[in-house]
Amino acid sequence: MGQNRLTDLGHHRRQQTSHALLERSKLTQLAEEVGADWKEADFYDSAEQYMEDAWTYSIWPFIQDCDFSCVIDLAAGHGRNTRKLREIANKLYVVDIREENIQFCQQRFGEGQKIIYLQNDGFTLNGIANVEVSLVYCFDAMVHFDSDVIRSYLREFYRVLKPGGYGFCHHSNYDENPSGDLHSNPGWRNFMSQNLFLHYCIKERLEVVKSQVIDWSGPGTDCLTLFRKAA
Repeated sequence: MGQNRLTDLGHHRRQQTSHALLERSKLTQLAEEVGADWKEADFYDSAEQYMEDAWTYSIWPFIQDCDFSCVIDLAAGHGRNTRKLREIANKLYVVDIREENIQFCQQRFGEGQKIIYLQNDGFTLNGIANVEVSLVYCFDAMVHFDSDVIRSYLREFYRVLKPGGYGFCHHSNYDENPSGDLHSNPGWRNFMSQNLFLHYCIKERLEVVKSQVIDWSGPGTDCLTLFRKAA
């Protein structure tokens, strides 16, 4: 009986390992598919001109009461958000799946103790310690992420956030094409909604503080959400 139990336990652990590897492979593929769209993109330069208005009227009202002691700029691209965040953050992680984007930001902002550059896998924050971060920030990138990738990131946000730390995400509110390609959706918005994002936050033990639907690529296609990890 004892040997049978050990055999069953070994089989169960192998199944768990296999499932975890398959899940990671799926998330890697989903993240790389979206990341590939931004390998050579004129969007970065064209979008920079709108950053001041976006910051003043949309972003800052959401995050002005947050703690900026340690901030993550997730999916930083060419650094138009980094440029604003480095003015207020004591420590800033600049994170992107694309190596060329990290290199661009390094050349743009230079090295130093305040800024840490990190190329990630597109769905985790490996390299950032548990309960280290006071604010996770992602603007004008998560709108393209697959819902499974978003769920993975929310799980990671809970891990890296300090108790009482905040997250600010600009995500899609477009749910009219659940089985289609995001490239056929307005503004390449991936399948997500305000309520689904709220549901995922609750599942990952994050409390939604404020959420606002906005008209970005069409009526009600986008959403800004501020959430926190309980103190």
